[in-house]
Amino acid sequence: MLFVLSGCRGAKDASSQRERPIQKVAFVPAKQDKVTDFVELVGRLAANETVDIQSRVSGFLLTTHFVDGQQVNKDDPLFTIEPDEYQAIYNQSLAAIDVAKTKLDLAEKTFARSKKLLDKNAVSREEFEQNQAAVAEAQANLKASEADAARVKLDLDYTKIISPISGRVDRALLDDGNYVTGGLVGGTLLATVVNDRPIKAVASVDENVRLKFMRRQREVGGEDFKEVDKLVELQIPCYLQLQDEQDFPHEGILEYAEIKVDQQTGTSQLRGVFENKDGLLKPGMFVRLKVPVSDAYDAVLVPATAIGTDQATQFVYVINSADEIEHRTVELGDRKGKLRVVKSGVQAEESVVVAGMQLIQPGMKVEPVMREE
Repeated sequence: MLFVLSGCRGAKDASSQRERPIQKVAFVPAKQDKVTDFVELVGRLAANETVDIQSRVSGFLLTTHFVDGQQVNKDDPLFTIEPDEYQAIYNQSLAAIDVAKTKLDLAEKTFARSKKLLDKNAVSREEFEQNQAAVAEAQANLKASEADAARVKLDLDYTKIISPISGRVDRALLDDGNYVTGGLVGGTLLATVVNDRPIKAVASVDENVRLKFMRRQREVGGEDFKEVDKLVELQIPCYLQLQDEQDFPHEGILEYAEIKVDQQTGTSQLRGVFENKDGLLKPGMFVRLKVPVSDAYDAVLVPATAIGTDQATQFVYVINSADEIEHRTVELGDRKGKLRVVKSGVQAEESVVVAGMQLIQPGMKVEPVMREE
């Protein structure tokens, strides 16, 4: 009886297996497209130009000519230092020039008379030479007076502080009426003007990435390779992402790569420049950069949802021509939006499972259902 019951149970199980429906599995064909490999870097934005505004002369701050945060052009007035004292000194220097001119005129006339008298032996050689020296001295005094007036005129002009660049001026750091200390060193900081259009993004790139990029340049150039004078001449694109953005919508070009590599960190600086027409990018912002490290090449791409992980190995399930599941170990490349580059393991147009992977196993017969992309 036990033998009969066991045989009935086996027949029932076999019957249930035959009646079990074939599992439906969603798939998409692996795509082939031209792609470019990129490296992503983190960095900060920096202004194209930044100038700290300081006064060259000391005095009381008379007038501020801008509103905090205002856009200014080169040579626009920013501040005026009280000019009265410098104007008076300048007027005094102009008077000194007039005195020097008068003395020179008198010396020249005296010398001219002594020259005529010398021809008639009516004046001594010594007196003649003294008159000649007096002319030279008067000429030197005039030049000294003119030089002093030019210096004082500079001080007077410096009471009007103008913007050396076009850009946006930050807040005024002193109110009108405060005393300003001038000078080339240690002068009072009055404001800062920032030109952020275009704006620069600075990031550090490690030695391996830089070597990969440089070797690729030499492979493309072949025997005719010649390093360009300026990196910007290559017009290499780079892309920027802000903290609240999902993609890299801002496009610029690389303009500078640091010549040396830091011995401590093994990195060097890379700088891209972006137009920033709408002014969204501001100096100091944290950004991510995406920089190409290869030329465009043909590659196989599959959806990121098709990638499975088994410890340190990535794999995909492929449906073969017999509608059976195959397990493929893959080598992955860069992410391209919702797709991943597959360097090996999958061929273009092969059917890659994108859903229900937990319900299948290698060798299993399935019913493929193409998913619309």
